[in-house]
Amino acid sequence: MGTVKLLIVFVVMMILLWKKKPLAPVVTGASIVLAFLYGTDIVGFFKMAWMATKDQDTVELAAILTMIMILERILRQQGYLERMLNALTGLFQDRRTVMAIIPGFIGLMPSAGGALFSAPLVEQAVGKAATAEQKAFINFYYRHIWDYFLPIYPGVLLAAKITGIPLVTMILGLMPYGILIILMGLPYLYTMKMKEVETSTATPGSENLSDVSAVSEYSTDPKVRNNLIKDVVLSTLPVVVLVGLVLASVNIILAVVIVVGVLLLKHGYTPRKFISLVREAVVVKTLVILWAIMFFKEVMTATGSIDGLPLLLGKLPIPEFAVVGLISFLVAYLTGQTGFYVGIAFPVIIAASGGAVSLPLAVFVFVSGSAATMLSPMHLCLSLTIDYFKADLSKVLGKLIIFESILVFVALLMYLVLR
Repeated sequence: MGTVKLLIVFVVMMILLWKKKPLAPVVTGASIVLAFLYGTDIVGFFKMAWMATKDQDTVELAAILTMIMILERILRQQGYLERMLNALTGLFQDRRTVMAIIPGFIGLMPSAGGALFSAPLVEQAVGKAATAEQKAFINFYYRHIWDYFLPIYPGVLLAAKITGIPLVTMILGLMPYGILIILMGLPYLYTMKMKEVETSTATPGSENLSDVSAVSEYSTDPKVRNNLIKDVVLSTLPVVVLVGLVLASVNIILAVVIVVGVLLLKHGYTPRKFISLVREAVVVKTLVILWAIMFFKEVMTATGSIDGLPLLLGKLPIPEFAVVGLISFLVAYLTGQTGFYVGIAFPVIIAASGGAVSLPLAVFVFVSGSAATMLSPMHLCLSLTIDYFKADLSKVLGKLIIFESILVFVALLMYLVLR
């Protein structure tokens, strides 16, 4: 009965979000209702709120998002973003290609909320030529194409460690799904109709950088293209360095601080100018959304509301593989985090299989959970992307459901064939 309460609260929360109610108040309200449904008193409730606030993950995520917002503002003020998009648009004839490359590139940096970094770049690349929902979908979708097989993402590492499957074997098993995600998105990307917009000029650092006309025209001249490639390299250098530091196992917060620090020195930011920069860059609403999501997760953990999910699903008259797939999907959907579903679903698999887990089953469970995180409003990247573009969540989810359903179906089919 306890887990049923959680599911009811989550369904109500999804209905409210579907009706375009603000995310932070809805999630906070759901946390309050869930806490008191489980008999939490006032003292316990405020303790949960405090635990969510001081939790290391919350603090680190807030620091990461704050530093990313500051970095994005510096790159915008100093003309890096405009220069990069000018060059990319000159190199690629279709702006939709540029639109997908940007979040895909930023996706190499495995930081929570990374879609917030690529969102302004996508906006600048296409501006009003694409709808809010198109921009939100492409930004979120291509930001996560690497999640399935890059070992820099903790989900892959954790799944391999828990199951005992060699990391290389796990990566090779998941890699086709990462490739499938990329390929499935291409027909949608290149059939999107782009609106025509009037041309105008924009200057480095201006706030009118979303005009599509601010970018260069496509060129086939070899000399021009060489200069454009040089511009791409120079304008993306701060981000390349950041990604490189993260890939070299440097803490993401430290990596962003290093890059921001160098840029501040290079461009001569005074203390007064830096304070003004922070005031312009930091969006408090974004940090409130982060806190609301982390608070909901803390309430779920503290009340134990999610603990009974495997037992509840285990009573269903369905095959064992379907049970663990459902556990993975629902835990991932409720939390929006890879670590949760891997940490809960995979031990269940091991217990059910007597310790020996086949690669097809592990891949099916992993893909089921990953698909659910892509559909969950608890997924920070999705929430931040929807908020940034002011997009309709239901329309974006409508597109995502199609792609993620295909992915899960293929994983299920492969398990049934190879088991």
